[in-house]
Amino acid sequence: MKIVKKAIFVLMMILLAVNGSLWAQKEQPGGDKAAKLFQSAKDAVFNKNWQAAAEQWRGFCEQFPQSKWEAEPYYWLAYSLNQAAGEIGDMEKQTAMREQAMIKVEMLLARFKESSWAEDARMLRIELAESLVKAGKTNYKKYITTGAEGKNGGDFNVKLAALDALLQMDEEKALPILKKIIKENKDKNIRAKALFVLSQHDDPSVSPLLVEIARKDDDVNIRDQAVFWLGQRHDGQSLKALADLFAESKDGKLKERIIFAISQQDNEESFNRLWSIAKNDSDMGLREKALFWLGQSGHDRAVDALLDLYKTASDDALRKKIIFAISQSDNEKSLGFLKDIAGGNSPENLRVEAIFWIGQHGGDKAASFLNDLYGKSGSFNVKEKILFSLSQNDSETALKHLLAAARSEKNPELRKKAIFWLGQSDSEEATKFLQQLIEQD
Repeated sequence: MKIVKKAIFVLMMILLAVNGSLWAQKEQPGGDKAAKLFQSAKDAVFNKNWQAAAEQWRGFCEQFPQSKWEAEPYYWLAYSLNQAAGEIGDMEKQTAMREQAMIKVEMLLARFKESSWAEDARMLRIELAESLVKAGKTNYKKYITTGAEGKNGGDFNVKLAALDALLQMDEEKALPILKKIIKENKDKNIRAKALFVLSQHDDPSVSPLLVEIARKDDDVNIRDQAVFWLGQRHDGQSLKALADLFAESKDGKLKERIIFAISQQDNEESFNRLWSIAKNDSDMGLREKALFWLGQSGHDRAVDALLDLYKTASDDALRKKIIFAISQSDNEKSLGFLKDIAGGNSPENLRVEAIFWIGQHGGDKAASFLNDLYGKSGSFNVKEKILFSLSQNDSETALKHLLAAARSEKNPELRKKAIFWLGQSDSEEATKFLQQLIEQD
């Protein structure tokens, strides 16, 4: 919720870390004493020692009220008080500390309204007001309301933070303002920020607006974000909207985003939508995307559905994608399917694909299967892929079979392959074997 505020804080931390020693060396009113206390207080902030930071900044502001740093000490005093309050279990003490912080913010804005710290202070004031209103101090709501209704000036981040806070308290007042910004503001960055704030709330009017943005916004990135946030909503309305948007769109990239968004719904209806695209869409690339997310879904029906599709598919490229999608389900049924392909009468390119994914499954059973298949196969390509797949399996069984191939394989090229993959292993047994090979006359 506080992404903008967090970003500002991280940036400030970086600036403090880089420039701290330089600032401390400047001549300041109060001389070395001021510089040392300033640096110590900054160190406490950097180390997130909020109680100590609050005390040190308070001491600094009392001793050096006219320092060359002007607004900065007052900002960090208010910020540290707010953070320290969050570490206290007593609600009354929390509220009292945040009211102290609010006083310091107001002092800063009164004395240093043109300072570069003024926007940060107004942002902090919104956060403090939100916490105080939640604690029952409703007189602070005015800061949120006036911030949300402000003009589109340099403090637009403050406006959005205020709107976010206002949505928690008064959706009827905040939503129309947000919607107007998204529809009318010419700055795509501002629209994107407003879109994020809006997307975090569950009002039923949000999904239709997200659909409208996905259809009509001038900026492709904004459209993509609207689709993404539709995928994160689980209100029934959003899934139908995504399906309708997919059906009407001619933009292949946008359709890919929609497929991903549908996959995030993670329910029976989203599975059926993906399955329909995987089976029926005329665009092979989109079918492959749907297959991928079906494989990632973990849905109980996924493996069976993919197996059925594999049986009816006539295109080897599509079959490869199905093999990959099935391989993403880590269960006995998917492994059994891969073994059937690897050891059956499928075209060799599909067999080596299945062999590769068996190697990624790992385990002694998979290693033993690959070794048995190695002994039965007469194909150099298949055997080469089996050696590689054994090298990807971290089990002792796989290492044993690689060692056996390195010792006794009659084909010199395959033996070299086995030795190479043993060289990539960190096994002591493999190291000893390779040393023996080197020491042979």
